[in-house]
Amino acid sequence: MRNLRRWGAVYVLILLFLGSWLGQFFTQLSEFRSEQQTHGEPFTWSDYLASFFASTFENWQSEWLQLVFQAVLLLAAKHLLFQADAEDLERIERKIDNIHERVGAGEVGPEQGDEAAINPEPST
Repeated sequence: MRNLRRWGAVYVLILLFLGSWLGQFFTQLSEFRSEQQTHGEPFTWSDYLASFFASTFENWQSEWLQLVFQAVLLLAAKHLLFQADAEDLERIERKIDNIHERVGAGEVGPEQGDEAAINPEPST
């Protein structure tokens, strides 16, 4: 049950993917058979599977190209636009550390963590 909660979204996406791919398979199969009958040619699985995988890979190629392009743009935007946010957070952390030292709680090291920063014990 824990695995289902943790990876449930992945399982749903896999089911949606397989469902849409099966839908494409049967829809294209019907279209391919009717086209073969229209031209008076016999249906062969090898011809159909070649056509099916060709259309699948064409679709995936265009989708992956869009996805990669969007990911590159988003990463570039994150790097350029949100770089100031990281610097602001570091500046805020330095100010909090300064305040912490001024109230007499001493310097907070990485080994003490957040507990020491939240509940400082004044040094006498």
